[in-house]
Amino acid sequence: MAVPFRKPPADLEMESSSSGADPFRYGWRPQYVRLPSGEVTEQQIPLTAEDLLDPQPGDVVVQSWLHGDFASTIYEMLKEHFEDQDDVLVTFDVKMLWGIPGLPNPAPDLSIIRGVRRKIDPARTAFDVLREGVRPGLILEVVSTSDPEARANDYETKVEIYQRAGIPEYFILEPPQPFNGERLLLTGYRLGSDGRYHRIVPDTDGPLLSDTTRLLFGIDEDGRTLRIVDVVKGERLLTRKELRAELNRLKRTK
Repeated sequence: MAVPFRKPPADLEMESSSSGADPFRYGWRPQYVRLPSGEVTEQQIPLTAEDLLDPQPGDVVVQSWLHGDFASTIYEMLKEHFEDQDDVLVTFDVKMLWGIPGLPNPAPDLSIIRGVRRKIDPARTAFDVLREGVRPGLILEVVSTSDPEARANDYETKVEIYQRAGIPEYFILEPPQPFNGERLLLTGYRLGSDGRYHRIVPDTDGPLLSDTTRLLFGIDEDGRTLRIVDVVKGERLLTRKELRAELNRLKRTK
């Protein structure tokens, strides 16, 4: 889909040209304005880093290619892994509604939710925790930017949000990039009996074991590749590319 031309309000246009920073680096929110002539025109209001913590319908959020590719690859792996479990839902960029006054409702990159009554629900445009009767057991956020405010959202603010929402586990995955030494970084939190998050491992290069999913998130020897293992079956989750290669191998052996 083509990205619409971004038409900011006149005063914002003047301000952005003097500061030099792209006001639309996080995305924009459409706003419809009726002109004195009666014509209705659309303007794009730049999103802030704070807006990303509680996206609204119609928001256009800018994501890097790296973020989209990395997150979608993990989503495909997790969705395939839980495909046959009718009470487990894997969501991708779906807004959470906590039902907690004053607490922002983010749209996590990925979440794994056990105990859902209806895995497939065409009417589900967001995940309403109170209506569904369950909450995610594990939430994963992918960090793929050097922007300090966006990074603070994932590494700091969302830690507080997911802690208050009672999410048992929160994992942060940062793909290899030039500014982080071209290494995959993993950070994990688990909710303690005191109702607060505690780091799962002090070393960000160490594997993260998810108690709620029994999946081990680790890093291959190359330091760049995410490795997810089902510790119950002792099997590694495969990407779609790896699954195709395995199917082709099996066909050739027949």
